Amino acid sequence: MQSDIIEFARQFKGVTYQWGGASPKGFDCSGYLQYVYNHYSIAIPRTTSQYPKLFGHKVSIKQAKVGDLIVFTGTNPRIKKPGHAGIITGVGEHTLTFLHSSSSKKHFGVTETDYYKSGYPKRFLAVISMPGLN
Repeated sequence: MQSDIIEFARQFKGVTYQWGGASPKGFDCSGYLQYVYNHYSIAIPRTTSQYPKLFGHKVSIKQAKVGDLIVFTGTNPRIKKPGHAGIITGVGEHTLTFLHSSSSKKHFGVTETDYYKSGYPKRFLAVISMPGLN
């Protein structure tokens, strides 16, 4: 099922970022993830601020699997609360990629990012193993 969910999620690459957006007309990060996971009957909260409810399913970044949820702080890494998230699309030695809807001017909208070649490691909070996928 992991490859199915990633294939489904990738079809939205390029969809524009829209704050509060939860459809292919425009997504914010949590709206995008909820849309993708709901397609596979996996319920997740609508906003990243509610993601700590899922933290009972946390795994280490080394245990991350394709389809898992990766959670970051907002743009200020000193505030250790969820503010951004993505879906893991690839894992390997020194490799981790994820899809997300970004509000960054550099990567605006649904995009795929190489975790280790980005600024996200300093904002990392958790990987959440998604029940029903793994």
